[in-house]
Amino acid sequence: MARRVWTTEDFQRWLSASGLSAPQLAAVLDVSERTAKRLRSGEVGVKDAMTARAQEWLGQSRTTSGRDAELLDSYAAQADWADLCQAFPNAHITTMQSAIARGWTSANSHNFRQLSQPERMPQPAKWGGYDLEWIPGVDLPWGVEVREDTDGRPYRVASAERTLLELAVNESLFGIDDVEECYRGAFADGGTRPDVLLLRRKARERGEKAADQVYYYARSFL
Repeated sequence: MARRVWTTEDFQRWLSASGLSAPQLAAVLDVSERTAKRLRSGEVGVKDAMTARAQEWLGQSRTTSGRDAELLDSYAAQADWADLCQAFPNAHITTMQSAIARGWTSANSHNFRQLSQPERMPQPAKWGGYDLEWIPGVDLPWGVEVREDTDGRPYRVASAERTLLELAVNESLFGIDDVEECYRGAFADGGTRPDVLLLRRKARERGEKAADQVYYYARSFL
């Protein structure tokens, strides 16, 4: 996003779209958690330094670019991801839904949607005709893209690297064959290649098992 002066309304729209909890918001803006809560409620004014940090964070979150981004935003509009993210304000789309939207797999969603959020949040089994599968929200908000679909509506989706990591860690939900297909699709010619070094580093941060799982799937692309 190009840097410009944000109005209070711009900042509030970002707050709503970002999916950040109060502690995460405080860390992003370099303010106290109390100030973060008061910003969210509109009790205190927004300073230029805060909007600059917010814009920087927003720009850095959008790691999918070019044709890949166009396809992702188009799929998001068709799949009503904005409505889903609005219903769960601290959640983001991840794993198989993200992989399908990125064109990595021939798998069908079968009306399932995979979401991740802080585990203390409500996790209903269904919403709006969709079956929901909840992925543990580890190391948030790393790897969550805050985007707008082709209708201009905000949504949140796991980055390419976070999608691959969470697919590997949660392979029991999807099966080895489907996860392998997603990895092959992610590294196929014609798209932006995921950052393997970042993927492996984040996997190691989750522990030896996660690191081994990611290495198993990514070994052909190292």
